[in-house]
Amino acid sequence: MKFAYGYPFLQCPPNPAFLNGDTIGELGQAAEQASFSAAFFTEHPIPAEKWRQSGGHDALDPFVGLSFCAAATSSISLLTNLTVLPYRNPLLLAKSVASLDVLSGGRVILGIGTGYLKGEYKALGVDFDERNDLFDESVEVLRLAWQGEPFSYEGMHFSVRESTSQPVPARQPHPPLWLGGNSKLTRRRVAKWGNGWMPMPNPRALGDRRRSAHLETNDDLREMLAYLHEHMEQEGREDHIDVMYMTFAGGMVGNPDFNAEQHREAIAELADLGVTWIVANGGGSSREEALDQITQYSEEIIAMIESS
Repeated sequence: MKFAYGYPFLQCPPNPAFLNGDTIGELGQAAEQASFSAAFFTEHPIPAEKWRQSGGHDALDPFVGLSFCAAATSSISLLTNLTVLPYRNPLLLAKSVASLDVLSGGRVILGIGTGYLKGEYKALGVDFDERNDLFDESVEVLRLAWQGEPFSYEGMHFSVRESTSQPVPARQPHPPLWLGGNSKLTRRRVAKWGNGWMPMPNPRALGDRRRSAHLETNDDLREMLAYLHEHMEQEGREDHIDVMYMTFAGGMVGNPDFNAEQHREAIAELADLGVTWIVANGGGSSREEALDQITQYSEEIIAMIESS
């Protein structure tokens, strides 16, 4: 089992204590030393105020945040969890990813999805109804751009004529592509060409807020994984697919009532289902608290699981 540390930014407005490049670097170093295998940032460039005030959160640009993390570390993977592919021109995204990957020594894991916030799509001038076509187009363009050779492509809203994108990613043919989302379409994409799947807890009590299939029990996850594996077999794939998920069992690290044993037991159950990565969202109201929580999670969860 591997663990991914999420930068403590899941709130609004953002805590000024974490709007600091040195703090990003220090938390990245601490996560690396604590045996986390990846650090991640999410993406919400311009979320609607209604969403922010009803459980949403703000976000740094993931590539800027990960660049600060990369500069302060040497081995931890740099994950976008996730970047919304249709928001960005795929040629600019290809450049950002390749630049970060080559400068970090090949540490990028590109987590991608279609997103679900209609208001954010509208604010960015992107047609929400085109999101799946734009997603598939972007994946094609990324792969072509990352070859570092002249290519042509007629996109829905752009045209490339014998153009070249350099530098190319350090890892060829491309960094791992992990897809986020619970839909059957997402899982079929993973089965066809993805390197990882990042399902998202989506309790039924939230209704259709996230425009995604409901996922709140291990039985839900088991059924979703069965569908994924079925389609992997149909695609003739026998290679490894990473699956990253989270558990709320045991409460939150840093709280006095956090139950590490329950948390470890829940992780073991997820491992039996085929989950290979666990999300650990960072918390704390200060740099010191965030560092303490990294240490606690490392000692009570990661180290104990690795030694078992």
